[in-house]
Amino acid sequence: MRMKISGLCLVLNFLFMGCAAHADVPMALDRASLSVGLFYPVVDANVSANGDDANGSDVDFRHDLGLYKHHTLSNLRLNFLIFDNQGFSVGGYRYSRGATSTLDRDIVFGGDTYHADADVDARLSLETLQATWHWWLAAGERDVVGIGLGAAYYDLRGTIDADVDVTNQTNTNIQSAGRDSAAGNAVAPLITLGWKHAFSERARLYADFSGVRKPRGAFTGHLLNGRIGFEYFPWENLGAALEYDATDLDVKANNTSWDGRAHIRFRGPSAFVRLRW
Repeated sequence: MRMKISGLCLVLNFLFMGCAAHADVPMALDRASLSVGLFYPVVDANVSANGDDANGSDVDFRHDLGLYKHHTLSNLRLNFLIFDNQGFSVGGYRYSRGATSTLDRDIVFGGDTYHADADVDARLSLETLQATWHWWLAAGERDVVGIGLGAAYYDLRGTIDADVDVTNQTNTNIQSAGRDSAAGNAVAPLITLGWKHAFSERARLYADFSGVRKPRGAFTGHLLNGRIGFEYFPWENLGAALEYDATDLDVKANNTSWDGRAHIRFRGPSAFVRLRW
């Protein structure tokens, strides 16, 4: 057991490159920090899909299935410095939502108008992971500005199960059941911009903005994220942070048999317990 503990200490010391050199780090930065918390956003999920017929009608998850609600998402973030001003950050979260609804409206398909009564079960899930690098530049004794690059990974999956009762213009009734799903993931380069201000060694204000765009491939679109927060350390190594985060994801899928679009927005507060070295 002693050997395992000693080995873990050596790994941590190597990873964070000597926490004892904290005096070399600007007041607005920490040598390393680990944040564990909760994100409580309003989620506005507008997901639609067409079949291989260009005249197909969309199914709107947001209005038809009610995917517009508050959710609590776990959030984890790791930050650490190398060479006093090179900062790395890794974090992400997972969103999953299911809904059941009955649709009663007209659908245009293949040039004909149908009235559809459908019992629909739908599920939407999104996983995101971001890894970013900042080069922090001093802007006075208490401020730093960071510019950097990174990568964003997002995985989007949707599934629909439906029992459909359709009546066409000749009053012919058609009953059917079906299941369809769509999935895609992508990794794209990320551009980041950050700012931190230290009121003291225990209290700071910070903001961070990042964006990514994937213009080509079967999965295209953009991911934008912004946050502003305040952190306070009543103890030297243990504190808390409050943030307001906003994320905008807009992606399109283009396959041989279907195409679709997902526009998902997260907006809301986050709270963290933060441990720093």
